[in-house]
Amino acid sequence: MARGLGKMLRILKYSSLTVCVLMGLLLLLAVSSYYFPPTYEAVAKLPNSPSQIVLQLEPMHPWLAEYKRFAVIRRLGESDQRIEMFPDTGGYSRTQLYSLPDGIFLLNGFFDSVKIYPAKRKLISGPEGEISGTYLGAFDRTHDGNWQFIEAVKSPEQSLVASGGE
Repeated sequence: MARGLGKMLRILKYSSLTVCVLMGLLLLLAVSSYYFPPTYEAVAKLPNSPSQIVLQLEPMHPWLAEYKRFAVIRRLGESDQRIEMFPDTGGYSRTQLYSLPDGIFLLNGFFDSVKIYPAKRKLISGPEGEISGTYLGAFDRTHDGNWQFIEAVKSPEQSLVASGGE
C-alpha cells in the first residue's frame, strides 16, 4: 500500500511539474509576442526618387489577425519617417499606391490615406478621398499569404469600399 501511494505521489509530482513548465512556456510565448511582435514589411521603390515607401503590419494581439499599419518613408543613409495608419481589424490591409502631380505620392486604404512628399521626406495622413493620379500597384497579401507590394500589371486597381462583413 505504501509502495502504491509513493508511486501515485511521484506521478502527481511529475505531472504537476510538467503542467507548470508548459504553462510557463505558454506565458513566455505570449509575453514575448507582446513585447517583440513580428512586423511584416512590404517595400515599393518610388519612381524618380531615391526613396522607398514601406508599409508595415504589426500584430495588435498575440493570436488575432488584427494589425496596426504604418507607412514609412525610407531613404538610404537617413532615418525613417513613420506615420500610423488606420488599423486592419480584419480584411482591410490592402493599400493602393498612386503617383500624383509634382512628385507627390498617395497611399490609399479602406478608411484613410497618406500623402508622401519624398523630396521633403514627409508623410501627411488624411481621410480617404477622390484620387486623381496614376495607379502604381498595391500593398497586399499574395495568393501564398506573403505581404508585399504588387505592381499594377499584376494587381489591378480595386475599389476599396469596406463591406462590413458582407
